[in-house]
Amino acid sequence: MQVQLFNITKQPITLLSLLMVCLFTNSCMNKVACQIDKSITPVPLLLYQKTPCYGSCPAYEATVMQNGSITFIGWENVPIVNTVQLCLPKPDLDKLKEELAQLDYPSLKSSYLTEWTDRPTTYITFYQNGKETKRIKHQDGGPDNLAAFLESIHLKVMRLVNQHVQKSGN
Repeated sequence: MQVQLFNITKQPITLLSLLMVCLFTNSCMNKVACQIDKSITPVPLLLYQKTPCYGSCPAYEATVMQNGSITFIGWENVPIVNTVQLCLPKPDLDKLKEELAQLDYPSLKSSYLTEWTDRPTTYITFYQNGKETKRIKHQDGGPDNLAAFLESIHLKVMRLVNQHVQKSGN
């Protein structure tokens, strides 16, 4: 006796069957929208700001909340020059929190500056229990783990911005 579980030629594809395939194969994991509980007041995790330079440096700010929601404000040289709401998927949020714990930001200096005037500045503000605990001004130098952390945040945010642009068709 042969049991036929799914025959695409004889049965219409239903939303439920597509969802099942998506869930079991993980093929839709990056396409599933984040679920943010809007009944809970968002608490800031960090504020990431990149300032303009004399060239084509991306300039924007992104406020990352504990729940993974992000308010992105694009200033210039970014795909969105506007304010949009983004959402960091839970695995990326967990990874960011892990990187944040490994950074040991309280031990870092408040600024890492350069003599060059055309360098962009990255500001990062850390929060604990919704209150600002430290702000770092970074232009150049500093510990490698700080540079890696800043780059990681930038890449995460830009990936979300690009996904938003593709989704909205702009």
